[in-house]
Amino acid sequence: MNTYIVLIPVEDNHDARKNCEDIENTNFEIETQPCSTVNAYKVLLELNKLLGLNEDSNIEVEPISDFMDRSNDEGFNVDSYFISYVTTK
Repeated sequence: MNTYIVLIPVEDNHDARKNCEDIENTNFEIETQPCSTVNAYKVLLELNKLLGLNEDSNIEVEPISDFMDRSNDEGFNVDSYFISYVTTK
């Protein structure tokens, strides 16, 4: 099982908090690849379908290890996002 962090921008989506709560701990069955970036993109496509959004949404999905690096490097402003997580088998 792999865990992915989902970042939904607050300013672009008035339903961001509800969406994060709705998707929390959702498990997606996707055909995984060796590349975690490709898998994150597949999860993003599934999330967009689930939430009824188009592919141009501003939602970000990243593997938990990448998110931890980004957080520890202070690479983004956490105040700008609602954050959730999903998993894959």
